[in-house]
Amino acid sequence: MRRLRRVGLRVRLAAALAAVAIGSVALATILSNAGISTRLDESAQERLRDSAAHIAEVAAEIYASEGSWTPAARRELAHLAAVDDLRVEIGGRRAEEPLTATSTVVVDGRAVGRLVVEPDDPASFREPDRDLHDRLNELHLLAGILAAILAVVAAALVSIPLARPLRRLTEGASRMQQGDLATRIEPTGGAEMEQLARALNRLAATLEREEELREEATADLAHELRTPLTGIISRIEAAQDGVLADQAANLDAMHTEALRLNQLVSGLGRLAEAQQPGLLLARTPIDLGELATARANVHAPAFGEKGLALHVDARPAVVAGDAGRLGQVLDNLLSNALRYTDRGAVTVRTFSDADQAVLEVADTGIGLSGDELPHVFERFWRSDKSRSRSRGGAGIGLAIVRELVRAHDGRIDVSSHPGEGTTFSIRTPILRHESAAH
Repeated sequence: MRRLRRVGLRVRLAAALAAVAIGSVALATILSNAGISTRLDESAQERLRDSAAHIAEVAAEIYASEGSWTPAARRELAHLAAVDDLRVEIGGRRAEEPLTATSTVVVDGRAVGRLVVEPDDPASFREPDRDLHDRLNELHLLAGILAAILAVVAAALVSIPLARPLRRLTEGASRMQQGDLATRIEPTGGAEMEQLARALNRLAATLEREEELREEATADLAHELRTPLTGIISRIEAAQDGVLADQAANLDAMHTEALRLNQLVSGLGRLAEAQQPGLLLARTPIDLGELATARANVHAPAFGEKGLALHVDARPAVVAGDAGRLGQVLDNLLSNALRYTDRGAVTVRTFSDADQAVLEVADTGIGLSGDELPHVFERFWRSDKSRSRSRGGAGIGLAIVRELVRAHDGRIDVSSHPGEGTTFSIRTPILRHESAAH
């Protein structure tokens, strides 16, 4: 079996088609031989009956000329039969042998005798039938050989255009496996091959993008960690050298950097937890309107300090969700809106739309361009890194939001225009009354 797996597609296809062709011819030969033997026996018997009928006609003429079955008449009749390698007996036994024929001699409408005719040498008499049988077998053998040759040719014609795309797919997949994610496979070889090639190309593009994101995330994480660590280390060294006189201010600065580090590590922990496939949710009936009002009240003082208005338009929208996780989603969206909005207002809306509950957080902040929107939910991605760091963002909050929304069988969309603000819209399945009662 292992050796068979190592054989190429062309060889296996040729062998399979040849086996089918030879098997078909062999089956046809067996079936024809099974029927032709009986037919040849019937043919020999038919020829013998024809010969017996002819001899009976000649015997009637001899009998009419002689007037009876005289010895001369019997000798002449025997000689006539011997010309065709036959034996004839007048008024003898009934035809009991397989290769025996009888015929009645009729003279002037009166039966004057019965002839029993049989071959002088049965084997020689059957010789033409055996020759025909052997000839048919030779033709069957020739047909089998020709069928096998045609099968091999057909396999070559089919396998060559089939093997090339497969080889191309194999080579491309091998290069991808070795890390060359920039490899792309030309979609050729039929609909199925083209579909497989496109799927592999999409997989390579996804893996390439994931690799880029991993490298960017690693670089961003290293930078995020390095900045506060560098500040803490420099201040510790300055304190050790006695350069800083204000120890309290130095401790406060280090405390701020340590809090920033803690915030980053906590965000990474929450993101890792949210990305777990088996994230456990304590689902209960939750009114998004009540949840939005409660979380907005918590964040209202921060908005007031920045001089921003926080509006809440909370209409009933009941879902089956985890109150803590959904509250985390709202906290991240409100914090994001607060961070990137310098003037105007932030509006939180909840409402029901057909079979979906909708939660929207809209701000009048700096906004995003069309090229930036596809990257909003990527880890560590920020539209303006220098401004984002001054605002305290680490690029993790929205990634957490997306994972938590997915865990609730929902989706999150974003729309934005530079200088006009950004709107995040979350849609999750609404909880029907019968489901809530259950």
